[in-house]
Amino acid sequence: MVTVILSGGLGNQMFQYAAAKGLAKRLNTSVAIDLYALEKKTQTTNRLYALDIFNIDEKITSSLKTKLFVKARPFIQKHYPFFQKLGFFSDRWAILYEPKFETLGGNIFMSGYFQSERYFKETEEDIRRDFTFRYPLDGKNLELSEEIKNTNSVAVHIRRGDYVTDKSAVNNFVTCDKGYYEKAIEIIRTKVVNPVFYIFSEDFDWVKENLSFGDAPIHYVRGNSGNKSYIDLQLMSLCKHNIIANSTFSWWAAWLNNNSDKIVIAPDKWYADENKNELLDEFYPKGWIKI
Repeated sequence: MVTVILSGGLGNQMFQYAAAKGLAKRLNTSVAIDLYALEKKTQTTNRLYALDIFNIDEKITSSLKTKLFVKARPFIQKHYPFFQKLGFFSDRWAILYEPKFETLGGNIFMSGYFQSERYFKETEEDIRRDFTFRYPLDGKNLELSEEIKNTNSVAVHIRRGDYVTDKSAVNNFVTCDKGYYEKAIEIIRTKVVNPVFYIFSEDFDWVKENLSFGDAPIHYVRGNSGNKSYIDLQLMSLCKHNIIANSTFSWWAAWLNNNSDKIVIAPDKWYADENKNELLDEFYPKGWIKI
């Protein structure tokens, strides 16, 4: 069995599950989703299990072994080669693929971010099937989805929020600026006939004050917040093309986009640490345009 210890928000949980599924498929075994780290009370941002929006049918658990692993993580990381032999697998940097993944066997406990398509590329069909949305759209979102399907729709995800106000986020991530979005919009306008832009953001005032879409139609997607915020992911994935932010949420929206001719534009700066930004070529799937 492959047990994956979930942490973080929806986008992070999707990466963690996908990597575990990729390993389980190779080992011809099942996945157990461990919620101990999510349920643990800490001073960090509280997160809930978010994958129940998808058609995933895997065992949910919260084991004593996981509790010990989480509590002893600093010690385990210090002596990682030894603990890896006991079935613990982790990553060093979120977007850096660990080749040792290919040699794992037996019962494995996974704890990390695993933000590389290489962990699950060979299992892509399974992941796409698992990440189909459990609940059908209704009301205004259903109407919007029909518009999206019938136009040359472009999802534009603009994340500000904690990237502007939270000290920890500011220290770790850049905020995609006006210049990035202007370049991305121009690329779309030169490559897509009659584009229609669908704006997904928590800061529409910034968008209105800073960005111009020329004479192209614009739709501000509102109302999907709280436990309904995942609907923005669902709607973005239905668009023909994507301009993403440095956010795993919009990374997955673009990845789930099934348009064979999709254009995905992604930022060449994601992190405050330039050393990590040098790894983005590996992080982005083949064909995405990095600017």
